[in-house]
Amino acid sequence: MSSKVLAFINFKGGVGKTATVVNIGATLAKLHEKRVLIVDLDPQSNSSVWLMRPDRWRDHVLRGRRSTFQIFDDALQGKARFNFDEALVKGVVTWTGFTDLPSLHLLPASVELLRIEDRIHELRAPVIYQILDLALGTRFKQYDYVLLDCPPNLYSTTKAAIFSSDTCIVPYVPDYLSLSGFQVLAEQIVEMREKFAPYLPGRRKPNIGALIVSHYRQTGNVFRLAVNELELSMAALRQEGMLSEQAILLQPYIRHCVRVAESTSEHLPVILYAPGSIGAQDYADLTQRLVDLFESKK
Repeated sequence: MSSKVLAFINFKGGVGKTATVVNIGATLAKLHEKRVLIVDLDPQSNSSVWLMRPDRWRDHVLRGRRSTFQIFDDALQGKARFNFDEALVKGVVTWTGFTDLPSLHLLPASVELLRIEDRIHELRAPVIYQILDLALGTRFKQYDYVLLDCPPNLYSTTKAAIFSSDTCIVPYVPDYLSLSGFQVLAEQIVEMREKFAPYLPGRRKPNIGALIVSHYRQTGNVFRLAVNELELSMAALRQEGMLSEQAILLQPYIRHCVRVAESTSEHLPVILYAPGSIGAQDYADLTQRLVDLFESKK
């Protein structure tokens, strides 16, 4: 199988984007023995701190070095200081100091990414789109799956991620505000793809490939009705040409799980922290669906 590059994107915060990236990535590595690269592009660095102890992370990305910030700063400075092998973090260190999930790799982010938007306008648009492709494109081929954890916006780093991706995955919390945000997101990705078109290599055509429902609660009808509204919205967007016919709402929905929340403070994916929890089970089932979706396509 050739590598699959997936951009996880939603410009609404609090939708479980980082939890989805970290736990799908870990499950792909653990249960499916896939080579997985997580690329953290969010200045909040949540994926990085989830998978690394804070002191280790701070030391690793000191002044933005050995982080994804260096990729964008190099583009602005006209330099080539970013060293992929030095920046790469391999595996997850458990409580005992043992390194587990050796096939799960991370390119961490740093807070210095916040500075990029102030200066990125100095570059021409095609160059901005292509920053990740030029810096990491050949490296992506070493992996089965590359998961791009985007910030909750549609600024330059997110646009570069969309350009580099085969498809976009949208983590989603079923409520009215998320619904209106998703509709805008779908329109924006279509608009961006038209701008990208002259520069996109081969058959790449970034689009929304799947939605993942997070924080699902089965009590009452509120969430069920909200998911119904989402499905109606997806059907309408397909009719308007804003969403591809292949875009699907992946199941199972990720139920609210205390063990997933706890796993962040232990800096472990839930499959290592609480493998018997409903969170670990939901991510295992969802990851299987994701593998079926992408590996059945020839």
